[in-house]
Amino acid sequence: MTQSALDLDLHLSRPPASAPLPPEARGLERDEVRLLVMDRVTGACRHARFFDLPEFLSAGDLLVVNTSATIPGRLRARYQGEPLYLHLATRLAEDTFIVERRRPDGGPDPRPFTPGDTLVVIPPGDGWELARIRVEAHFHPASRLWRVRADHDLFRVAQSVGLPIQYGYVTRPLEPGAFQTIFARIPGSAEMPSAGRPFTPRVLRALAARGVRVRSLTLHTGVSSHEVATDLAHHPVLPEWYHIPPATAAAVNRAMMEGRRVIAVGTTVVRALESAVEPVVGSPGKGVRVCSGATWTTHLVTPTTPPQVVDGLITGMHDNHSSHLALMYAFTRPEFLRRAYEKAVHMGYLWHEFGDVSLVV
Repeated sequence: MTQSALDLDLHLSRPPASAPLPPEARGLERDEVRLLVMDRVTGACRHARFFDLPEFLSAGDLLVVNTSATIPGRLRARYQGEPLYLHLATRLAEDTFIVERRRPDGGPDPRPFTPGDTLVVIPPGDGWELARIRVEAHFHPASRLWRVRADHDLFRVAQSVGLPIQYGYVTRPLEPGAFQTIFARIPGSAEMPSAGRPFTPRVLRALAARGVRVRSLTLHTGVSSHEVATDLAHHPVLPEWYHIPPATAAAVNRAMMEGRRVIAVGTTVVRALESAVEPVVGSPGKGVRVCSGATWTTHLVTPTTPPQVVDGLITGMHDNHSSHLALMYAFTRPEFLRRAYEKAVHMGYLWHEFGDVSLVV
């Protein structure tokens, strides 16, 4: 199956429901969201709560988590005298960024900027200009993303006056803390690496008691709202920066050599690990190793570029027409995933960053 031939519509009988608020605002603890466990070998599905996660892992499994912290990446701006929002996606350099254009009500805005034009960033309630931005180029013709240059570091500006990026299915404004995971250490993600959100101290204690090891890396996520419009071959792939510490690379390589499972917490971790693979001739295990270091990646994991390192995945429930769904197809058969998601929809599972979670093993 080629990337262009992937059917990124699961053809569910009805649209899934989105989580309108974090679980804490719905009377649940973070680790009480539902957990859909998919066994890709047997095709079986089980339904549990996230605090049951240790029951589905084994002693010696290596769990890899993302330590990126979410910035408040939604900035108020003015363009040609009209208000709008900018969603920060990626900082390419201290003065160069990729941003997404959004309407004053926060909805997607497909209207183009004109390269060479200037925008200004303004604080809540208007007032003085916080930064001036020059539009350089459209990032990709099939996206709402633009490369811009600014006279201030927009990520620093966002830390002072930005709002968290949240979408229309969230029913009220949320504090920045709602968008952080227990692992968050290094600011840089435009959107939360949300697979880590249900983890709590009690889950980590139970994992340790089970003999599951935990290591970390950092990948700063961009915005996820530029859907796959036609096929993956023409999809705008946002560059994302990642860092794999030597200790994490060593732990992953040792797990592969010893035949132990590597479980990624989130598609971000999958992308980082699979971007850092190099072949090792004559090596036991999978014949590859993960290299430590920091760099940028545009690598997509799909059925035509399957994972070479990661054996299992903890992740949220993914929408149609997304590269995340293509990644899921690299771990599960599309028909198996469709059946599992269909059951989850009928059982009331909730989608998106504050919703329920799946485990693929």
